[in-house]
Amino acid sequence: MRIFTFRYHIRFYKMAKIKKKTARILGFIALLIIIFVIAFNSIVANIIEHKIDAFLKNEQLKHYHIVYKRAGFNFLNRSVSLIQFGYLPDSAFLDSLDKANLNTMVPRISVGRITISGIDFRELIKSRHLIIQKITVKSSDIKMYKFNGKLSVTKKGTKQDVSIKDSVKLVGLKGLSVNAIIFKNAQFEIYNYKQKKYTLASKNITISMHGLTLDPGPYNNNYFYPVLLNATLLAKNNVLELGNKLYGIQFQQLIVDLKGQSLTFRKFHYKPLYSKKAFSNHIRFQKERFDMKAREITFSGAEFYRYLMENEIHIKKITISNGLIDLYRDKRVPFNHKQRPLLPNQTLKRLKGKLKIDTVRINNTRFDYGEITGAKRKPLSVYFTNLSGTITGISNFPYLWRRKNLNMSITGKLMKKAPFRVQFLFPLAAKSDTFSFNGTVSGPVPFTIFNPAIYPAAGLRFTNGTLNKISFHGNANPSYASGTMTMLYQNMTFQAMKKKDKNTANKFVSWGINSFVRKNNPQKGEKKEAKTVTMFFQRDIEKGFGNFFWKTLFSGMKATMIPSINNINRKNMQSISQTGSGKSKTKTGKKE
Repeated sequence: MRIFTFRYHIRFYKMAKIKKKTARILGFIALLIIIFVIAFNSIVANIIEHKIDAFLKNEQLKHYHIVYKRAGFNFLNRSVSLIQFGYLPDSAFLDSLDKANLNTMVPRISVGRITISGIDFRELIKSRHLIIQKITVKSSDIKMYKFNGKLSVTKKGTKQDVSIKDSVKLVGLKGLSVNAIIFKNAQFEIYNYKQKKYTLASKNITISMHGLTLDPGPYNNNYFYPVLLNATLLAKNNVLELGNKLYGIQFQQLIVDLKGQSLTFRKFHYKPLYSKKAFSNHIRFQKERFDMKAREITFSGAEFYRYLMENEIHIKKITISNGLIDLYRDKRVPFNHKQRPLLPNQTLKRLKGKLKIDTVRINNTRFDYGEITGAKRKPLSVYFTNLSGTITGISNFPYLWRRKNLNMSITGKLMKKAPFRVQFLFPLAAKSDTFSFNGTVSGPVPFTIFNPAIYPAAGLRFTNGTLNKISFHGNANPSYASGTMTMLYQNMTFQAMKKKDKNTANKFVSWGINSFVRKNNPQKGEKKEAKTVTMFFQRDIEKGFGNFFWKTLFSGMKATMIPSINNINRKNMQSISQTGSGKSKTKTGKKE
């Protein structure tokens, strides 16, 4: 038994010695492999650096400086890296573009690290086609210098593939494909070179692009052109700052499908940088604070090529779903009496660049408008819910104006209760910028739902009455609007509030108003017909389209309730008809 145990210990000792020796050999081999890989990586990295240096020397770029700190190579994951890479335009070149009055964009790129991984060496050796699985760009700072000069004219008949003009010289290759390009912690900025300020900027964004290829040019001169036809782009949770320093843009997701010609924003927010109270401290003159949210905004049939190559925007359809638009104006801020806002058709016709949007569709959107006129006065509030509508014929191409008019049609509910429909028709070919409109507001709804709008504006409250229906139609030009309105209602009564005490009624004024206005239309009694009245309003040229349209409708409401107003509107219409001009004896700038 002792002899067996002794032999067992000797055998175990020999086996342990063999295992230890084997481990040493394997460790030594592993060390040699590591040293070999490191050395091989270093040798290849040096070769890459020499190739890059030779390329830069042979190219002799006149207007750009390409710099990098060092190159790296990793055999195990088949990757190549460039550390602290820069693509920098010369300042004299930028100045020359500004003086040449060209419309173009020039990039300035600084990158902390670019890693090209997943290189298919077998396919590269076999067919000289370079296939890359992923390019990762970390800590990049991309600045696009924008020059707002004249557009270059593209010759007719040019093939319009989705591509960009800049080419890349690749010696010894027949093509290049990249499965994914990922930007991590990237900063992006569009900078107006002449004005010396940015128009759009973003920080710490992550963007991925898929399906980029480089195809050879037609002359077999080793120059390859990026083709974006099958490319898609995805960005998540980004924040963009606008150059006006009043607004920013946020979205949860941006998807761009260049082949499908679509662009989609999800959970989009055009966001003011300041609260309603603080916003007024950052503007010199009155302007609406615009706050817009949408669950989804989709651009369909977007011709990206035209935008990239010709700076023209062509879109078949824009769909805005589940939106919320909040406009707020602080009338305590000084008003700019020098402003001359344009009507929608005038704005479109004078728009710089080229724009063609076939259809804009709005689905299930809410619109709120509020304004405040004094510290002691309650803010005015008007809101529209369940908005749906279509806008067609948006174009500033003159040859299209005779084919199709700008048409706007919107339905929804006013103050959550009253269904309404309104339609605008803008004949863009009309030299006098005329337009027409019609619509209805349906009931029955109590007049009291309108108190949040009428009380802050006029110091009046509805105490009773039912609105059954309003129907209207009219025509307008940049100077005045006219038309007819039928407003059906019953048992309308007002209560006037005291100026010093807004919670106390002025009984005498209330009695005077209620005895003066028409309480019913049609009047009670047999064979009483509803009154149809004349709308007329001479536009205040210092104010915009919304004020113009509302004041025109309000003129019809006042004419219905106060018969003498209807007579005044008719006389103004006759005066305009006789003179044949948009100018009457009333001063254009006079406030109503």
